[in-house]
Amino acid sequence: MINQLSGRRLIQVREAANGEPVYSIHRLLQQKIQLDMDNYGFADSFRRAFRLIRKRYPRAEPTQVPDPETWDVCGEYMPHIYSFQRVFEEVKDDLQITQLVDPKPVEIAELFYDAGFHVWARGTTGFDGLSFLDTAKGILEAIQMDPYDKLHADIGCMAGLLLLNLGCRSRVAGTRRLQRAAEIRKKIWMEHPESDNNDVMYRNSVTDYSLCLLNEHRFDEAGRLMTECLERYREWGSEEDNPFEYSKYYGNYSVVLMWEGRMKDAIRYVERCIQYTEKFSGKASMYYRRQFLLGCYLLQSADIQGALDKHLETLIARLALHGKHHEFTILSMYAVGATYHHLGDPNTAM
Repeated sequence: MINQLSGRRLIQVREAANGEPVYSIHRLLQQKIQLDMDNYGFADSFRRAFRLIRKRYPRAEPTQVPDPETWDVCGEYMPHIYSFQRVFEEVKDDLQITQLVDPKPVEIAELFYDAGFHVWARGTTGFDGLSFLDTAKGILEAIQMDPYDKLHADIGCMAGLLLLNLGCRSRVAGTRRLQRAAEIRKKIWMEHPESDNNDVMYRNSVTDYSLCLLNEHRFDEAGRLMTECLERYREWGSEEDNPFEYSKYYGNYSVVLMWEGRMKDAIRYVERCIQYTEKFSGKASMYYRRQFLLGCYLLQSADIQGALDKHLETLIARLALHGKHHEFTILSMYAVGATYHHLGDPNTAM
């Protein structure tokens, strides 16, 4: 059967890194199989597919710190989660979500949240993280989960950050999501302040909200919130022990320093941000987003050659990571062209 279907290109067979065969089934064949199933057969297949994916797909870190060690496995299973989500959206009304027992609705929501988190953390996938997160949010609303449950905040936080990255038109929606996540996490923290995780998540929400204030040019207020978070970070441990939190502080506060006209300090801060970003995630998408910021600071401080060097390095990396059509790559191409223009080389800039 496999030979016949692969000969008709309805199934593709390839070898995985571990030597095991991997099968990709044409969507038309998938739909035909679904149509031929009775209700019991579909429910059984739905359950088994979920369990197989959940068994292998890593869960997001409770404190939402990117973990590059999980990225290869996540990347391998993202197509399966995408297919699972597509089928779920098609049949969710017939499934009667509120009556599901195996898997439980909250388990499905957690899987889609984990996928959305991976899209944010890695920043180089071809999948729509917001779609995964909105599906998860819809499930929680359908089952009327406590609106102050941690999962609501986790989903809202990731959705808000992804929306902020989409540009000006999405920032209002992103701000609303991040404000709501901060409200939930503050309530959870106030009820159980003895929990280290609750403390971390609340402070992270405050930091995320400060990004929204930067977008609104409320630099004084944003800087005050960041400084309060820094004081708390110092109580948790050293910069070497918590590179993720400190990288956020140095990167975000560098914008406040730039607004104050302290360009040397802003450059120094973003350099430390880049140093700690590499420590927890390597030279991946987040690293080059922050190096792009450094290139902008160098240009503003009249170090045009230094800016060009950083923007060229970022562009080369983004072409490899994202491809030439991704928004990050396009931004880097524009930045390189603009920097050549400042160097007095309009032909290369063009």
